[in-house]
Parts: sequence; C-alpha cells; structure tokens
Amino acid sequence: MAKPEPARFILVAYLAFLGVVAFSGGSSRVDAASQPVVRLAAIILLGVLAVRPADRQRDADRAGYYFLAAVAVVVAIQLVPLPPALWTSLPGRGHYLGAAAAAGEVQPWRPINLTPDRGWNALFALLPPIAAFVAARRLRGREQKFALLALLAIVMASAAIGLAQVSAGGEDALRFYSAPPTGSAVGLFANRNHQALLLCCGIPAFAVWASIEAHDRARAGLAAAIASGGGVFLVLMIPTTGSRAGLLLGALALSISLVIAWPAAKGAVRSLSHTHKRIAAAGAILAMTALIAAALTFSRAEAVRRLFAVDPVEDARVRLLRPLFAMISNFFPVGSGFGSFDPVYRGYEPFDNLALTVMNKAHDDYLQVALEAGLPGMALLAVFIGWWGWNSVRLWRRADREFAAYGRLGSVLLLLMLLASVADYPVRTPLMMVIAAQSAAWMLPSRQRHASRSRPDFAVRELELVTNTRGGS
Repeated sequence: MAKPEPARFILVAYLAFLGVVAFSGGSSRVDAASQPVVRLAAIILLGVLAVRPADRQRDADRAGYYFLAAVAVVVAIQLVPLPPALWTSLPGRGHYLGAAAAAGEVQPWRPINLTPDRGWNALFALLPPIAAFVAARRLRGREQKFALLALLAIVMASAAIGLAQVSAGGEDALRFYSAPPTGSAVGLFANRNHQALLLCCGIPAFAVWASIEAHDRARAGLAAAIASGGGVFLVLMIPTTGSRAGLLLGALALSISLVIAWPAAKGAVRSLSHTHKRIAAAGAILAMTALIAAALTFSRAEAVRRLFAVDPVEDARVRLLRPLFAMISNFFPVGSGFGSFDPVYRGYEPFDNLALTVMNKAHDDYLQVALEAGLPGMALLAVFIGWWGWNSVRLWRRADREFAAYGRLGSVLLLLMLLASVADYPVRTPLMMVIAAQSAAWMLPSRQRHASRSRPDFAVRELELVTNTRGGS
C-alpha cells in the first residue's frame, strides 16, 4: 500500500504554485510571455505530486479526473492527422481545399484542428488546472482553509494592484500585460472583465471564511470584522474595473454572501439587547447606503457610466453573432479545432465588421466551444453544467458543516464563472482556470472528508474525557 504523502509538503508546493499562477496567469493570449512560466510551474507541481503517492482511500470520487481526461482526449483527437479523403469530407473544409491546389501539391494529411499550433497550445493550457485539481484533492481537511486563505490573498492583491493602477493615472501604469489602454483597474489580469470576476469571487469567499471562523468564539469577532472590511473594499473596487458585467455579478455575489453569512450573523444578533439591535439595524442601513453611494462615485464609477454609454466593443460583439452562428453551422458537428476562432473568423468576417481592433475571441465561451469543439465539446459542457447543478443542490441542502461550506463556495464561484462566460472568456486565463479547478475540487466529496466528519476532533474527545473523569470522581 502506498504511504500517505507528507501533507505539509504538498500544501507548501500547492501554495507556491498558486503564487506563480497569480502573477503570471492573467492573460489568455497564445503569445503571452508568461504562459511558459505558469505551465512549467504546473509541470513541477505534477512532478511533486507524482513522487508523493496519495492514499487511495482519501479520494473516493474520481469523476473530476475522468472529466479532465475526457477534455484532454477531445483536444488531442483534433490533432491527429487524417487521410485526405476523410479530411475533405468533414464539414467546413471546402473553403481550404484550394490551398494545396494553388501550391501545386496533393492534398496532405491534416488534423481536424485547422490551426494545429493553437491546438497544441490548448492542450498544454490544461496543465495548470489539472495540476491544481490534483493538488487540491490531495489536501486534507484542515488544509483546505489554507487554500481558501490563498484565494483571498490573490483576490486582495489583485484589488490592491488595481487600486494602484487607477490611482497612478497613466494608461500603462503597473500593467502586467500589453493590452489596449482603457484606464480601468485590471489588477493581475489583462482584461477588466476578468478582474471584475475575480473581485466578485472574493466576496463569497470572505463570507465562507468568516462563517467557518464563527465556530471559534475567540476569533469569530476578528474574522467577521476582517471579512466585512474586505468585502466592502472589493465592492468598492468593482466599479473601477469598468466592467458592466462585473456590476451584475457583484450584486449577485453580494446577495449570495449575505445568505451565507446570515446564520452566523443571526446568532450574533440574538445575543444583543433590543436597544443594541436597533442601533445595529440603523448602522447597517447607513453603511449600505454609504457603500452604494461610494461605489457609484469611486474612481468616477466607470462601470456605471458605461451602462449608459455606447461601447464600440460591445457593438462589435453583437455584430459578431451572425457570422459566428454561420461558422458554427458550417463546422458542426466536428468543430474547427480548439484555438482556431481568430484565424477562422478572418475568413468569415463581414466587411462592415472590419475595425482597428482585433476580435481574437468570440466573447461568448459557449458559442466558441460550439464552434471549436463541435458536438463533443457541447456534450462535455452539458455534462459539466449538469454535474454542477446536481451537486450544488446536494451541497446547499446538507447540514451546515465546514466541508459543506467549502463545497457551497465552490458552487458559487463556478456559478459566477458560468454566468461571466456568457459574454466573455474568463476561464481561458490560467488563473481563473486554476480557481475553477479548486472550486470543483471543493464540490467533490471524498472518503477522507466523510471520515473526518464521523470522527470527533481532538477538542471534542478531550472534553468528553474530562467530563467522564469528573463524573467518575
């Protein structure tokens, strides 16, 4: 039987990996110089996990591994060269048959993916989320709190960098990646929508952390104060991103966070006198009013102003839909290949859509998956959404325990990502892919978690021992 790995060593390796991903995984571009860095870190982490075999009894649910393997297989199959007779019979390939004839050559063997180099990039892009998922599943119960604290540290670091970016005033001040200047706070990312999503993820993460710490009376008050202050800061920072989707997601994240924090807050309110309850209610109303007013005015509230302004980028996204649906129809059911949207779209782009900006993504990950992965990709996406929905219901119906709290947080974070993907592509950045993998790992049960819940912890056993001793004396 394989010996269990030293938990502390795995935890340190995982936290170091998260640090590397945080500062080098904020761009989805193929040519980003940081991509080799984050993928090398993933390979190193996978190597560490390989030489430290896991206890087979700990991870009973292997659905996540099967799903990641299925995604990798779909990407890899698209890279297998096919004979000319088969390749030319695939839908959407007639547009490219003349290339070999124009070059005076016979039709070569070609893969399904029309851009094999980008297909290989998509395959290697799976390394960070795979490494994160495997490592997260190897963490013991108490170590999950360190993963949660690491997530909060990343969120707060990105928020602080975003604040420095808008405070500096320059278009390129403290930017980690080259991107069109917007004057918005992008933090650790190249895209303001991705920054807004990360800030939204931090709000329920603070609520879950405070609810977990509420079981310890010595730290409950301090944790509640820190979580409240951190949540207020994140809410104030969302408008600085200039993301209109971020405002909607922020409202949803704040509402869910209030639901998460309500049991602990209700217990604290019950312990107050009637006078103190009235004072607390008045203070909460004043604080909420001040928070909304500050959010509307902080850093000129760019996201709020953009709600009523004409955005040429948004207009281009709307005009993209017609050719995008035509592309999906032409390449269905096999797809054009992962990463092929940009080159393929150039052959379908209407003359009226031509602009100085480059439409390198579909800005709707569901439609882009339908285009690039065809029916297999849509099936995998449907399986994931179905799994997420089923497990979300199960987690939210369970008793309020610590591991259920982590699972609910994972459910909320994935919900925010699924909604954000309707109008953007957040999970194509390594950092958000890693957070998604961690969220999925929190949602999955394991025997180790059930065992930890069935056995009383050390403090409970010690209390029982003292009680029995006193009773016997």
